[in-house]
Amino acid sequence: MKRLMIICVLLPLFAFSSNIINEREQHFKQGISAYANENYALAIELFHQLEAEQLVSWELYYNLGNCYYRQAELGRAIQYWEKAKILAPIHSDIEYNLSIARERLIDKVVLPDTFPLFTWYNTMQRYLPLNITIRIIGIFLMLFVLILGGYRLYARKTERSYKGICITLGSLFLSVILLLTIVTIDTAQKRSHEKRAVILEESVILSEPADDATVLFILHEGSTILINKDIENEWANISYFDDKIGWIRMKYLGKIES
Repeated sequence: MKRLMIICVLLPLFAFSSNIINEREQHFKQGISAYANENYALAIELFHQLEAEQLVSWELYYNLGNCYYRQAELGRAIQYWEKAKILAPIHSDIEYNLSIARERLIDKVVLPDTFPLFTWYNTMQRYLPLNITIRIIGIFLMLFVLILGGYRLYARKTERSYKGICITLGSLFLSVILLLTIVTIDTAQKRSHEKRAVILEESVILSEPADDATVLFILHEGSTILINKDIENEWANISYFDDKIGWIRMKYLGKIES
């Protein structure tokens, strides 16, 4: 009787959840269909409705970027392709679209060559999914505990070769755990202090958060900057390649990291 009651309660919940999922998939397909029919404004509206419901994915951001690019809104296109890249860091289509968009940028800075390892580490910190590294740490931690437990149980009964293997593997796993933990903490701290955004239209960067302040320099649509801090979500203090710092109204920025 109890099982029957549980089934009677759960079945409507499963049916309701299934209907919601089907409705969301249908909504996304409608956006794709609107894009295919070159109705980009409708596609953007449909995709943003899914975004407002927190139903985000790299596919959603990727298609939003495509829609904005087709509407000649370069800043928004780069913003959403960058958001898609955070969720799918090694997807070739996203990187290709970003490379095409960057060719159209007015503000171009040629940076000096850096040691490849530093370049790789900075890229990894920007796009590394922290939830994956935490899971990897957990896996290695479990392996380390199993090896440690096996060593303690059988150390007196086994040959020295087995002990040596346990010590070697244990040391290796512990080293990986420590390295990944350091990288994860460093990446999390960097992301908490650095928020990237894209310039959505040609904007003047000012010396202070006031419309009549001195103009320091101009940035054009599509340029990526760092938000150092903001004032009541009205003004943002930004950095452009470290040597250029100033203030801009938040309405001219499209945030990459939320």
